[in-house]
Amino acid sequence: ADMARQGRQIDKSNLRPGDLVFFNTLNRPFSHVGIYIGDGRFVHAPSGNGKVHISRMDNPYFAPRFEMARAYFN
Repeated sequence: ADMARQGRQIDKSNLRPGDLVFFNTLNRPFSHVGIYIGDGRFVHAPSGNGKVHISRMDNPYFAPRFEMARAYFN
């Protein structure tokens, strides 16, 4: 949640690689974060097992849980 208060909020339609995307996956705001990599995809670690995944923003699980995106660089 602290990361979600930093940077500047951007519209999902303006995502650029390196922007952070936040999701509500545990019934609490900003409980999951990923790094947008372009072409509608983001990289994230969905569990604590050390494996990193690439998922699509329109993924049926993540799309309805999207909360906001933040830019931290120009």
